[in-house]
Amino acid sequence: MSEAPEHPDWVPPGQGRGQLPPWLLPELDRLLALHDQGRLHHALLLTGRTGLGKRLLAGVLARALLCQGGEEGGQRPCGECRGCRLTGGGAHPDLRTLSPSRGGERGEIVVDSVRGLVDFLHLSAQLSGSRVAVIVPCDRLNRAAANSLLKTLEEPPAGVFLILATGRPGRLPPTVRSRCTVRGLSPPPWGTARQWLIERAAAGAERADKALALAGGMPLAAERILREQGLEGYEALLQQLHRLSAGGDPVKEAETWERAPEALADAVSAILADLLRQRHGAPDRGLLPSTLAQQLIRQASPESLHQTFLRIGEHRRSLEQPLNGRLAAEAILLDLAAALRPVGHSAARQA
Repeated sequence: MSEAPEHPDWVPPGQGRGQLPPWLLPELDRLLALHDQGRLHHALLLTGRTGLGKRLLAGVLARALLCQGGEEGGQRPCGECRGCRLTGGGAHPDLRTLSPSRGGERGEIVVDSVRGLVDFLHLSAQLSGSRVAVIVPCDRLNRAAANSLLKTLEEPPAGVFLILATGRPGRLPPTVRSRCTVRGLSPPPWGTARQWLIERAAAGAERADKALALAGGMPLAAERILREQGLEGYEALLQQLHRLSAGGDPVKEAETWERAPEALADAVSAILADLLRQRHGAPDRGLLPSTLAQQLIRQASPESLHQTFLRIGEHRRSLEQPLNGRLAAEAILLDLAAALRPVGHSAARQA
């Protein structure tokens, strides 16, 4: 790890706590209250689904812990003090962040980076008295890196706080998890996420609902869909659902998604979850046209939908590693096509 302070784009350079969406503000306040009472654990592990805002909360909490304002009950980070200006500019000498280097070996956080971080944490603080390290996503720590962090997680120098975040805490070694206080974040209510997305992405209610549905209700993931992909992929997938349910070729359809197998996996997971919900009597959220949704529900068995939903989840997790995008998209659509095959079709073929 370089000695120069890092400034990844997920440590927000804005003006303070207003950077946080409304569902994360109560958790920030709870953590700062614990800090003010001297009860904040030195090692926090933030968990929750991807697209909920764990990285954002980790970054704002780090800024708040280094904020020199708000000492008389004001809000932190204040965005105005020297500490906030330095964190906002990516130049605070008492803040370090670790994340997988782009193009690095298998997307891992390696042991040399952690050793550099540990050395930094044992130096004296230069400004506020605290030193803060943020590791996101911490499940990318490889085995040697995780082992190098254990002693610091258990017996950190005075005034040191480590903030770890991941959507896959199960991938962390138990020795790391057991040394942290776990703070699980829950998804916001649909209405809260919808209103935030409408204001944030300048999207209409219908587009916001579709993006949220595709993102499984995770608002930051939905915002990314609207910002980077729009709903064109959604419209393309609708046509593919029609073709696959009529016996179309999933291998041919995979060409559309070879550059975005992650988006395909997320969208298919959301669609399967929506079909299962409706199959069990939940109201239609409008993710699919009602005629198509009802056709697919009649056509596919609940068991098939459920098993395919689980397999798509496995495909999604495998995409954390570099893979051939075309092959990944083919695997996803082959499973989807099998699930949408009319009930009894497989038995007829076998007979």
